Amino acid sequence: MFNFKKPIPIIERSTYEGIGHGDIPLDKTDPRFSEPLVRLEPAGIAFTSYHAITDGSNPPFCTPIEGSSKEGWLRQSLIGMILNANLFLKTYNVEIVIIEAYRSMECQWGLWSYYYERGSKELNTKDDKVCTTYALRYVRDPRLFVLPDGGGAPAHATGSSIDVLLRDLDSKVLLNMGSGFEQEGEDTKADFYEQLFRNGEIEEDDERLQGRRLVHHALTAEGFHANPGVFWHYDWGNRHYIKYQHIFSENPPTAAWYGYISNPETLGASD
Repeated sequence: MFNFKKPIPIIERSTYEGIGHGDIPLDKTDPRFSEPLVRLEPAGIAFTSYHAITDGSNPPFCTPIEGSSKEGWLRQSLIGMILNANLFLKTYNVEIVIIEAYRSMECQWGLWSYYYERGSKELNTKDDKVCTTYALRYVRDPRLFVLPDGGGAPAHATGSSIDVLLRDLDSKVLLNMGSGFEQEGEDTKADFYEQLFRNGEIEEDDERLQGRRLVHHALTAEGFHANPGVFWHYDWGNRHYIKYQHIFSENPPTAAWYGYISNPETLGASD
């Protein structure tokens, strides 16, 4: 097992929780605003669409989400950034596997329906306010989405957010990152195992700590910003990214350059 020494910063929840991003402007004059979506796999980036898995191995859903796609798409600039990150990771014989890239609004509605209905069943209520509050713990409300500027668009609908895991280059087996994608609990926080290590509860060569360190360093070195609340999520250029830049950077950009982009599978986007 590798022993990567650079830690993930330990960040208090109060630093970032409850801070909105809806008022962050979108710079439509930036050339990157109209940048196309391109497919991941032809570019040499491993992709598995978690929400489209059909064999039940995608908890908590255990079924495909309505509107999900088996194809992965991202804005063109992100492709080079991820490939560069993989060049660094190759020295440790691992690579990035993207499990969520561009998410269509159809899939967003599918996720919303899943959590809304689950909340209704768990809480034994049909009250919209109660079910909405429950669903908002997990997913952005698609009812807030408006055109033409894409206000309220979820980060993944901009094509500039990724959810990632790592896998061994030879065996293609996923590394143990400590918790599964879309799971709940304190161990999903990016710095969870850093805190355990700092407290002397695990060794520094712990696979869960090492995997999170490696992917965090590889992607942030390319310009992505990590979501401190969940270890698998990274943004670049969208409103979420700008929000984190304002919190953690001294000279943050004032506006996002990636907003909502239409589903490429309905528009005939090319590879």
